[in-house]
Amino acid sequence: MSGIEIKRLTKIFDTATGPLKVVDDVSFDVKNGEFVCLLGPSGSGKSVTLNCIAGLLKETSGEVKVGGVAVSEKTPHYGYVFQQPRLMPWGTVQQNLRFALRAESGRAVPDENERIRKVLELVNLSGYEDFYPHQISGGMQHRVGIARAYIRNPDLLLMDEPFGALDELTARRLRSELVVAWLKDRRTVVFVTHDIVEACYLADRIVVYTPKPTRIAQIIEINLPHPRVYGSPELHAIETEVLAAFERSISQFAETE
Repeated sequence: MSGIEIKRLTKIFDTATGPLKVVDDVSFDVKNGEFVCLLGPSGSGKSVTLNCIAGLLKETSGEVKVGGVAVSEKTPHYGYVFQQPRLMPWGTVQQNLRFALRAESGRAVPDENERIRKVLELVNLSGYEDFYPHQISGGMQHRVGIARAYIRNPDLLLMDEPFGALDELTARRLRSELVVAWLKDRRTVVFVTHDIVEACYLADRIVVYTPKPTRIAQIIEINLPHPRVYGSPELHAIETEVLAAFERSISQFAETE
């Protein structure tokens, strides 16, 4: 497993109108096996932070370490779940997973059939190995996306609003399934969302972001065991606390503009 250390992360993009600071002096840690949500309004730099952790973007200043090693020196062993499933339409479910498994080495993996079987079982898709993406529902496609992230047995799962495009009932079901999968091995997870209910249901800790240029408004610890129950008094109390922090971060930003 891999813990994460982010120290004074700043990311500035060059644009046609000049430098654009998206992330500004952000620092936080993620412990081994912890589930942390980055919560903030759209466009607040959450995905930029995620991509800096993955090594897909280079920080302008500051440092990101995974497992004690700077990402700039060694790319972490991670699985990435996108906002959309991004499945190959011409490949079956198992062909999509097989491609992901072989992507790094370019050749077959000795135990790949067993690994495919296990991840499909993990996401409740046993029996759908030979279905094409157009033959399964949107929610099932997202499950394949999660299975693809798990297939290479990563130390770290990075999830960028994977349920944001789904209806609430499907999203709730997939959140529940994600928690069940996570509880089995407690991988380190960083999950991007702008949904307060989602963050409170999933996270051990929530890092509340301001609008860009992103700073951390507050880090909230969720001392509530899993499985959590939607609508319960305990979860509602946490949602109220997080909503207040979220609103404060936006109002404070508005006052500085």
